[in-house]
Amino acid sequence: MKSWQIPNRYFHMYLRALRAMNRVIISMLSLIPNPQSAVRALRRYAERAPFRAYCDALARNMVVNINKRVYASWREAARNAGRGKAGIIYAGIMQELETGSYSDAFYNIIAENAHYIKSLPLDLAQDLTDFIQGKTLEGRRASSLTEELMQKYKELSESRINLIARTEVSKTQTALTRARAENLGLEWYVWRTSEDQRVRSSHEHMSDVLIRWGDPPNPEALAPAAPDNRESHGSYHAGEIFNCRCYPEPVVSADFLSFPMKVYQNGGIRSMTKAQFERVAERS
Repeated sequence: MKSWQIPNRYFHMYLRALRAMNRVIISMLSLIPNPQSAVRALRRYAERAPFRAYCDALARNMVVNINKRVYASWREAARNAGRGKAGIIYAGIMQELETGSYSDAFYNIIAENAHYIKSLPLDLAQDLTDFIQGKTLEGRRASSLTEELMQKYKELSESRINLIARTEVSKTQTALTRARAENLGLEWYVWRTSEDQRVRSSHEHMSDVLIRWGDPPNPEALAPAAPDNRESHGSYHAGEIFNCRCYPEPVVSADFLSFPMKVYQNGGIRSMTKAQFERVAERS
Protein backbone atom coordinates (compact mmCIF):
# COMPACT_ATOMS: atom_id res chain seq x y z
CA MET A 1 0.00 0.00 0.00
CA LYS A 2 1.41 3.39 -1.03
CA SER A 3 1.60 5.83 1.88
CA TRP A 4 -0.84 8.33 0.32
CA GLN A 5 -3.29 5.76 -1.04
CA ILE A 6 -6.53 5.26 0.88
CA PRO A 7 -7.03 1.55 1.74
CA ASN A 8 -10.19 -0.08 0.40
CA ARG A 9 -11.47 -0.66 3.93
CA TYR A 10 -12.45 3.02 4.16
CA PHE A 11 -14.63 2.67 1.07
CA HIS A 12 -16.22 -0.52 2.44
CA MET A 13 -16.83 1.07 5.86
CA TYR A 14 -18.66 3.98 4.25
CA LEU A 15 -20.55 1.68 1.90
CA ARG A 16 -21.76 -0.48 4.79
CA ALA A 17 -22.99 2.59 6.66
CA LEU A 18 -24.88 3.84 3.60
CA ARG A 19 -26.42 0.43 3.03
CA ALA A 20 -27.56 0.25 6.66
CA MET A 21 -29.26 3.61 6.21
CA ASN A 22 -30.90 2.38 3.02
CA ARG A 23 -32.24 -0.78 4.64
CA VAL A 24 -34.26 1.42 6.99
CA ILE A 25 -35.74 3.26 4.01
CA ILE A 26 -36.54 -0.02 2.23
CA SER A 27 -38.32 -1.31 5.36
CA MET A 28 -40.36 1.87 5.53
CA LEU A 29 -41.34 1.70 1.84
CA SER A 30 -42.27 -2.00 2.03
CA LEU A 31 -45.13 -1.11 4.40
CA ILE A 32 -46.75 1.23 1.87
CA PRO A 33 -48.87 -0.61 -0.73
CA ASN A 34 -49.53 2.34 -3.04
CA PRO A 35 -46.67 3.45 -5.37
CA GLN A 36 -47.58 7.15 -5.33
CA SER A 37 -47.84 7.09 -1.54
CA ALA A 38 -44.43 5.41 -1.36
CA VAL A 39 -42.87 8.20 -3.41
CA ARG A 40 -44.50 10.85 -1.22
CA ALA A 41 -43.29 9.03 1.90
CA LEU A 42 -39.76 8.97 0.47
CA ARG A 43 -39.84 12.73 -0.01
CA ARG A 44 -41.16 13.28 3.52
CA TYR A 45 -38.49 10.99 4.92
CA ALA A 46 -35.79 13.13 3.31
CA GLU A 47 -37.00 16.14 5.30
CA ARG A 48 -37.18 14.42 8.69
CA ALA A 49 -34.81 15.84 11.30
CA PRO A 50 -33.58 12.40 12.52
CA PHE A 51 -32.64 11.38 8.98
CA ARG A 52 -30.80 14.63 8.31
CA ALA A 53 -28.97 14.38 11.65
CA TYR A 54 -27.97 10.81 10.82
CA CYS A 55 -26.60 11.96 7.46
CA ASP A 56 -24.52 14.63 9.21
CA ALA A 57 -23.12 12.05 11.62
CA LEU A 58 -22.41 9.54 8.87
CA ALA A 59 -20.54 12.12 6.79
CA ARG A 60 -18.62 13.39 9.81
CA ASN A 61 -17.51 9.89 10.73
CA MET A 62 -16.26 9.18 7.21
CA VAL A 63 -14.34 12.46 6.95
CA VAL A 64 -12.82 12.02 10.43
CA ASN A 65 -11.58 8.54 9.48
CA ILE A 66 -10.09 9.74 6.19
CA ASN A 67 -8.51 12.72 7.96
CA LYS A 68 -6.75 10.39 10.41
CA ARG A 69 -5.30 8.46 7.48
CA VAL A 70 -4.21 11.63 5.67
CA TYR A 71 -2.68 12.97 8.89
CA ALA A 72 -0.67 9.75 9.22
CA SER A 73 0.56 10.21 5.64
CA TRP A 74 1.76 13.72 6.46
CA ARG A 75 3.58 12.45 9.54
CA GLU A 76 5.32 9.83 7.43
CA ALA A 77 6.21 12.48 4.84
CA ALA A 78 7.73 14.59 7.60
CA ARG A 79 9.81 11.67 8.87
CA ASN A 80 11.13 11.03 5.36
CA ALA A 81 11.69 14.66 4.42
CA GLY A 82 14.85 15.38 6.37
CA ARG A 83 15.29 17.73 9.29
CA GLY A 84 14.51 21.04 7.54
CA LYS A 85 11.40 19.95 5.64
CA ALA A 86 10.18 17.83 8.55
CA GLY A 87 10.30 20.87 10.81
CA ILE A 88 8.27 22.91 8.33
CA ILE A 89 5.61 20.21 8.05
CA TYR A 90 5.36 19.65 11.81
CA ALA A 91 5.23 23.40 12.43
CA GLY A 92 2.47 23.77 9.87
CA ILE A 93 0.41 20.99 11.41
CA MET A 94 0.84 22.41 14.91
CA GLN A 95 -0.22 25.84 13.66
CA GLU A 96 -3.36 24.27 12.19
CA LEU A 97 -4.19 22.74 15.56
CA GLU A 98 -3.64 26.02 17.39
CA THR A 99 -5.31 28.43 14.96
CA GLY A 100 -7.97 26.24 13.38
CA SER A 101 -6.76 27.24 9.92
CA TYR A 102 -7.59 23.74 8.66
CA SER A 103 -11.03 23.57 10.27
CA ASP A 104 -12.95 25.51 7.60
CA ALA A 105 -11.90 23.07 4.88
CA PHE A 106 -12.62 20.13 7.20
CA TYR A 107 -16.17 21.19 8.02
CA ASN A 108 -16.91 22.24 4.43
CA ILE A 109 -16.03 18.72 3.31
CA ILE A 110 -18.36 17.23 5.94
CA ALA A 111 -21.20 19.52 4.84
CA GLU A 112 -20.70 18.61 1.18
CA ASN A 113 -20.72 14.88 1.94
CA ALA A 114 -23.81 15.18 4.11
CA HIS A 115 -25.56 17.06 1.30
CA TYR A 116 -25.03 14.16 -1.12
CA ILE A 117 -26.46 11.66 1.35
CA LYS A 118 -29.44 13.86 2.22
CA SER A 119 -30.27 14.32 -1.46
CA LEU A 120 -30.38 10.56 -2.09
CA PRO A 121 -34.07 9.98 -1.17
CA LEU A 122 -35.18 13.06 -3.13
CA ASP A 123 -33.21 12.03 -6.22
CA LEU A 124 -34.58 8.50 -6.02
CA ALA A 125 -38.12 9.81 -5.50
CA GLN A 126 -37.81 11.71 -8.77
CA ASP A 127 -36.43 8.61 -10.52
CA LEU A 128 -39.35 6.56 -9.22
CA THR A 129 -41.83 9.22 -10.32
CA ASP A 130 -40.37 9.05 -13.82
CA PHE A 131 -40.60 5.24 -13.67
CA ILE A 132 -44.28 5.33 -12.69
CA GLN A 133 -45.09 7.86 -15.40
CA GLY A 134 -43.31 5.78 -18.02
CA LYS A 135 -45.20 2.64 -17.07
CA THR A 136 -48.50 4.54 -16.99
CA LEU A 137 -47.90 5.75 -20.54
CA GLU A 138 -47.42 2.10 -21.51
CA GLY A 139 -50.94 1.43 -20.24
CA ARG A 140 -50.10 0.03 -16.81
CA ARG A 141 -52.17 0.99 -13.78
CA ALA A 142 -50.08 2.67 -11.08
CA SER A 143 -51.63 0.45 -8.41
CA SER A 144 -50.15 -2.65 -10.10
CA LEU A 145 -46.57 -1.37 -9.91
CA THR A 146 -45.83 -1.89 -6.22
CA GLU A 147 -43.50 -4.88 -6.55
CA GLU A 148 -41.75 -3.44 -9.61
CA LEU A 149 -41.36 -0.11 -7.83
CA MET A 150 -39.65 -1.72 -4.85
CA GLN A 151 -37.31 -3.67 -7.12
CA LYS A 152 -36.56 -0.51 -9.06
CA TYR A 153 -35.81 1.36 -5.84
CA LYS A 154 -33.41 -1.36 -4.67
CA GLU A 155 -31.55 -1.33 -7.99
CA LEU A 156 -31.33 2.46 -8.20
CA SER A 157 -30.39 2.99 -4.57
CA GLU A 158 -27.66 0.34 -4.60
CA SER A 159 -26.12 1.85 -7.73
CA ARG A 160 -26.31 5.40 -6.30
CA ILE A 161 -24.92 4.35 -2.93
CA ASN A 162 -21.95 2.61 -4.55
CA LEU A 163 -21.25 5.74 -6.58
CA ILE A 164 -21.45 8.00 -3.52
CA ALA A 165 -19.18 5.75 -1.44
CA ARG A 166 -16.48 5.35 -4.09
CA THR A 167 -16.54 8.96 -5.25
CA GLU A 168 -16.80 10.72 -1.91
CA VAL A 169 -14.05 8.74 -0.19
CA SER A 170 -11.60 9.66 -2.97
CA LYS A 171 -12.80 13.26 -3.17
CA THR A 172 -12.47 13.64 0.59
CA GLN A 173 -8.92 12.34 0.61
CA THR A 174 -7.96 14.71 -2.22
CA ALA A 175 -9.64 17.70 -0.57
CA LEU A 176 -8.00 17.06 2.82
CA THR A 177 -4.60 16.48 1.24
CA ARG A 178 -4.91 19.64 -0.82
CA ALA A 179 -6.06 21.79 2.09
CA ARG A 180 -3.07 20.81 4.22
CA ALA A 181 -0.61 21.02 1.30
CA GLU A 182 -1.71 24.56 0.47
CA ASN A 183 -1.52 25.53 4.15
CA LEU A 184 2.07 24.30 4.11
CA GLY A 185 2.88 26.13 0.87
CA LEU A 186 3.33 22.91 -1.13
CA GLU A 187 1.93 23.70 -4.56
CA TRP A 188 2.65 20.49 -6.51
CA TYR A 189 1.64 16.85 -6.36
CA VAL A 190 2.19 13.68 -8.36
CA TRP A 191 -0.89 12.05 -9.89
CA ARG A 192 -0.94 8.41 -8.79
CA THR A 193 -3.32 5.69 -10.00
CA SER A 194 -4.42 2.45 -8.35
CA GLU A 195 -2.27 0.65 -10.94
CA ASP A 196 -4.75 -2.04 -11.94
CA GLN A 197 -6.79 -2.96 -15.00
CA ARG A 198 -9.77 -0.84 -13.95
CA VAL A 199 -7.88 2.46 -14.31
CA ARG A 200 -9.51 4.44 -17.14
CA SER A 201 -7.17 5.22 -20.01
CA SER A 202 -7.30 8.99 -19.51
CA HIS A 203 -6.14 8.56 -15.91
CA GLU A 204 -3.46 6.06 -16.87
CA HIS A 205 -2.15 8.82 -19.15
CA MET A 206 -1.88 11.10 -16.08
CA SER A 207 0.02 8.53 -14.00
CA ASP A 208 3.20 9.96 -12.41
CA VAL A 209 2.58 13.44 -13.86
CA LEU A 210 3.53 16.46 -11.74
CA ILE A 211 0.57 18.82 -11.35
CA ARG A 212 0.13 22.17 -9.62
CA TRP A 213 -2.89 22.49 -7.33
CA GLY A 214 -3.80 25.79 -8.93
CA ASP A 215 -3.83 24.33 -12.46
CA PRO A 216 -5.97 21.17 -12.70
CA PRO A 217 -5.69 19.22 -15.97
CA ASN A 218 -8.39 17.92 -18.31
CA PRO A 219 -7.36 14.24 -18.49
CA GLU A 220 -9.82 13.27 -21.23
CA ALA A 221 -8.60 16.08 -23.49
CA LEU A 222 -4.95 15.19 -22.86
CA ALA A 223 -5.20 11.43 -23.41
CA PRO A 224 -4.98 9.71 -26.79
CA ALA A 225 -8.21 8.35 -28.25
CA ALA A 226 -9.41 5.21 -26.45
CA PRO A 227 -12.73 3.30 -26.08
CA ASP A 228 -13.26 4.58 -22.52
CA ASN A 229 -12.20 8.13 -23.30
CA ARG A 230 -15.14 9.52 -25.24
CA GLU A 231 -16.38 12.37 -23.06
CA SER A 232 -14.59 15.23 -21.35
CA HIS A 233 -15.43 15.92 -17.71
CA GLY A 234 -13.59 19.23 -17.59
CA SER A 235 -10.58 20.02 -15.43
CA TYR A 236 -10.08 18.21 -12.14
CA HIS A 237 -7.44 16.75 -9.83
CA ALA A 238 -6.66 13.13 -8.98
CA GLY A 239 -9.55 11.58 -7.05
CA GLU A 240 -12.06 14.35 -7.77
CA ILE A 241 -14.14 12.71 -10.51
CA PHE A 242 -16.84 10.05 -10.09
CA ASN A 243 -15.63 6.50 -9.40
CA CYS A 244 -11.99 7.64 -9.48
CA ARG A 245 -9.51 5.73 -7.32
CA CYS A 246 -6.52 7.90 -8.18
CA TYR A 247 -4.89 10.01 -5.47
CA PRO A 248 -2.48 12.95 -5.14
CA GLU A 249 0.98 12.50 -3.64
CA PRO A 250 2.18 15.93 -2.44
CA VAL A 251 5.65 17.03 -3.46
CA VAL A 252 7.39 17.84 -0.20
CA SER A 253 10.75 18.26 -1.93
CA ALA A 254 11.89 17.84 -5.54
CA ASP A 255 14.91 16.01 -4.11
CA PHE A 256 12.73 12.91 -3.61
CA LEU A 257 11.52 12.79 -7.24
CA SER A 258 13.17 10.72 -9.96
CA PHE A 259 13.84 13.03 -12.86
CA PRO A 260 13.25 13.39 -15.73
CA MET A 261 9.52 13.54 -14.95
CA LYS A 262 6.37 14.42 -16.85
CA VAL A 263 5.00 17.84 -15.89
CA TYR A 264 1.59 19.30 -16.71
CA GLN A 265 1.83 22.97 -17.68
CA ASN A 266 0.01 25.33 -20.06
CA GLY A 267 -2.50 22.67 -21.12
CA GLY A 268 0.09 20.06 -22.05
CA ILE A 269 2.41 17.42 -20.62
CA ARG A 270 6.14 17.34 -21.28
CA SER A 271 9.20 15.72 -19.78
CA MET A 272 11.43 17.94 -17.63
CA THR A 273 14.71 17.69 -15.82
CA LYS A 274 14.90 18.68 -12.17
CA ALA A 275 16.38 22.08 -13.10
CA GLN A 276 13.61 22.73 -15.63
CA PHE A 277 10.91 21.78 -13.12
CA GLU A 278 12.41 23.98 -10.40
CA ARG A 279 12.39 26.94 -12.76
CA VAL A 280 8.73 26.30 -13.59
CA ALA A 281 7.89 25.90 -9.88
CA GLU A 282 9.59 29.19 -9.03
CA ARG A 283 7.51 31.05 -11.62
CA SER A 284 4.18 29.45 -10.63
